[in-house]
Amino acid sequence: MSFDARPYLKEIARGSHGARDLTREQARTLFEALFAGEIDPVAVGAMLVALRVKGENAAELAGMMDALAPHVRPISVPTRRALPLVIPTYNGSRKLPNLVPLLALLLAREGVPVVLHGVAHEAQRVSTFEILDQLDHAPVRSSDEAGERLERTSLAVVPIALLSPALERLLALRLVTGVRNSGHTLAKLLLPEGLAADRAFRLIAVTHPDFQALMLEHFTLSPAHAFLMRGMEGEPVVRLHAPQPIEQLSPAGERVTRLLRECEAPPLPERDAPSTARWTAKVLAGEEPIPAAVAQQVALLAGQCREAASHRPLRLVS
Repeated sequence: MSFDARPYLKEIARGSHGARDLTREQARTLFEALFAGEIDPVAVGAMLVALRVKGENAAELAGMMDALAPHVRPISVPTRRALPLVIPTYNGSRKLPNLVPLLALLLAREGVPVVLHGVAHEAQRVSTFEILDQLDHAPVRSSDEAGERLERTSLAVVPIALLSPALERLLALRLVTGVRNSGHTLAKLLLPEGLAADRAFRLIAVTHPDFQALMLEHFTLSPAHAFLMRGMEGEPVVRLHAPQPIEQLSPAGERVTRLLRECEAPPLPERDAPSTARWTAKVLAGEEPIPAAVAQQVALLAGQCREAASHRPLRLVS
């Protein structure tokens, strides 16, 4: 361990009122050392908890993303009919059925290449990966397999350990500290190496107003295609009875609020993975109705991904 993190801790670890923000360059240097394994584990824990208490700002987040970039692997993603949609799924469901698999499969059926990345298991939660595995969409084992799946089925289920082992190690520290850390924010912004920010959409669930403000500030500094939304239990799928607005951002720095209609939700399955997988298969086969709010979300996302691939200027009007 060769990196001295103490000067950085003296800035960020002064409590919620006394802590000072890092510059983009300081954050990049600190996280370069973190991803390289050059910081003592005790200092790593102190650093992550200090940042959680203080909260990251957009400049710090940009520096962290700069540091992460060399630690992300490429995936060959088709962009012919529609720009790809990258969906991070790290929460799973705790009280309600997890509808992210249904959302991803409906989008893939519309011809949108979907790169879904996350973790296979969440304690006390039903993960997206569990359900998709039961629907014959097992996690890929290599970048080449991810590209092949996207060409064949328009859906690649990519473990974070494959896409970015360095980020996976950072996320795993939650098991040690007991709380989430900056890595969970970086995961929501992740793109495969080589996939430009104006050649893919990201679908990002925001869990509270401060986090939405941070995401909006980030995309002001780093304009890109993105959808920001309040989802279900931290996952980026609309609430069925009262879907929240979806904020669409563009590489030109434009922003529009997409309003979805309130609608009645159909009967849902039990929240366990086998029940949700069976119900999802029935919806895809037309034996059960698609929840109307999810159908609206799919139409919006698929339409924008197709329009962006046509190289026509996107008409960001609500």
